[in-house]
Amino acid sequence: MKHHKSTIERTKMLRSITERYYEAGNNRRCYKAIWKRFINPIYPMCYRTYLNYLNIPTTPPKVDALQLTLFDYFDNQ
Repeated sequence: MKHHKSTIERTKMLRSITERYYEAGNNRRCYKAIWKRFINPIYPMCYRTYLNYLNIPTTPPKVDALQLTLFDYFDNQ
């Protein structure tokens, strides 16, 4: 399924907020609590729409190759 660029960007923002506050097993930090406290005031949407946005596949951010080999680079010299 193809999504618009704005939907993909909104999904990335929602995921970053969710990743910051979500804790598995903690009812005060479950998806519904995060939606109610952090997401809904900024992006007004129903809870079901929020869950649908979390299920949209997005590409992971690109990691700079230098970051992966930073310590290996200095160890080899």
